[in-house]
Formats: sequence, structure tokens, C-alpha cells
Amino acid sequence: MRLNLPSLSALHAFEMVYKLQNISAAANALALTQSAVSKKILALEAYFEQPLFERQASGLVPTAAAELLWTRLPPCLDELEGVMQEVLASRDGGGVLNLAVFPTFATKWLVPRLPLLYEAHPGLTLNLKIQLSRVDFGGTGIDAGIVFGRPGWPQCEHHRLSSETLVPVCSPGFIERHGRPADMAGLTAYTLLHQTSRSDSWPNWFDAHGIVAPPKEQGLHFELFSMAVEAAKAGLGIGLLPAMFVADEIKRQALVELFPPEQQSDSAYYLIYPKRKAGLPGVITFKRWLLDQHERERANAAD
Repeated sequence: MRLNLPSLSALHAFEMVYKLQNISAAANALALTQSAVSKKILALEAYFEQPLFERQASGLVPTAAAELLWTRLPPCLDELEGVMQEVLASRDGGGVLNLAVFPTFATKWLVPRLPLLYEAHPGLTLNLKIQLSRVDFGGTGIDAGIVFGRPGWPQCEHHRLSSETLVPVCSPGFIERHGRPADMAGLTAYTLLHQTSRSDSWPNWFDAHGIVAPPKEQGLHFELFSMAVEAAKAGLGIGLLPAMFVADEIKRQALVELFPPEQQSDSAYYLIYPKRKAGLPGVITFKRWLLDQHERERANAAD
């Protein structure tokens, strides 16, 4: 059986009084009378059976009980407010979704397609959170994530979006200055662009074609795919990049596809979320749209 908790208005009054340490100033900030704010604080003190403030000539001084309440209360009120907003948003078939996504996927794939998402689901509120490694669902407020890897996420549901095909690319200017590789083995003579979290991409690509890879130290290294894309466009070298991240650049002829794209591993892009969040309106809405969008793009690519 739950406790008979204090009113939200009393807790909000406590927040303001604690911040300002003055009843009159708190009353002005809350657009209430000084008497109303005093009664709310007295009601809280009666509930906790101890004073929250010491009344001194210089003003109000928080007690140990008030300090404890202050450290725990604001996050709880923020979470409650978030729940209320999410339930309100769900009335229009939308919901709220806090989505973790790595930067290049966000900028190169997801963000350009957000107009399609909002056109189909105007009631959805999507908050993007950048993640560079694994998605942390513990106490972060994250509802779902888009990741690259293999299934094996404890207590999570996952939905496969697409495999990853890698394509060697460089800028037209790079070819003008250095010439185009005559064959795959010829790539070893050029400056190669590496992405640090996929440091084995080039070695694995060469190994798959029976070619001895040059030392990694000879190339340039970038933390993000987006950095490697920009480096390739700037003519700094040849990148081995996910085809989905450079499709627009190839279409605009900002990058040149040197050899056909190839799938390098059985890892893929997945939408994942904790099983406990599978019923959230935001998760349901976004999942349906995302899977449908990937299916449409696969069908268009096959035509």
C-alpha cells in the first residue's frame, strides 16, 4: 500500500523556498500569496514530522531534512513531468522517445529522413542522444538505441535494420593528383583513411582479396566515420566507408566509388530497447516507422 504523499503544489513550493530561502520571494515567483506558501511548507513539515527550515533573522536556513529532500526531489519531479508529457503525447498516437544513436548514423541517415517521420507521426517527440560506444539504459533516460553489432543485448529486444556494405571512395581531385588505382592491390600504394572504432576494416578488406595490407601507421586515423567522409571529400586519401553514409556524396560526384561495395561481416545495424520499454508509445511508433522505412529503401534499391 502506497503512502499518502504530499501534494505536488507543496513540493513545488518547497523547491522555490529552498532556492530563494525566503517565503516572500518564493510567493512572488509562484504567483501565490505569502500565506499560501507558508501553509504549504507547514503542511510538509507536519507530514515529515520535523522542521524543514530554521526561521532566523537573516532568513530561512534549511535543516538536514530539507537538504536530503532537495537532493532527491528535483530528479523525481523531472521524471514525473516527463511521464506526464509522454502520456499526453500518446493521445495523438505519438509519444516521446529518447533515442541513442552514433553521430554519423544520425547526420547521414536519420536526420535527413526526419521530415518523413514527422509527416507520418506529427505527435511524436524524438530526442536524439549521441552515443559513441554501447548504449547504457541504466538510469540515463534512454528508451532505445540504434547500434552496430551482433545480437546479444541482455534484457533487450532487437530488430535488424540493415547489413553494412563498405566501399572504397576518394574525391575526384585526389584521382587527378595521384591517379586512379589500376586494381585492388594498387590501393596499398595510396594514403588510406581509417576509422578508429573499426581499425580492422582495411586489413580485413585486403585479406578477403588475398592482398597484404600496408601498415596502419601509414594512413590517417579518425574517431568518427563523419570525419573520415569529410577527409575523403577533402582529398586526404582513400576511405573504406559504409555505402549508406556516402551514397549522397557518390550521387553528387563529391566522391568516386573505386570498387563495388562489399559486405564485410555478419554484424548489422539494429534497433534495440529494454523489454520493459517495449510498450511505450514512442518506441512502438518509431519502431514501426523505422522498419517500414528500411524495407521501402531495400525494395527501391532492388528495383
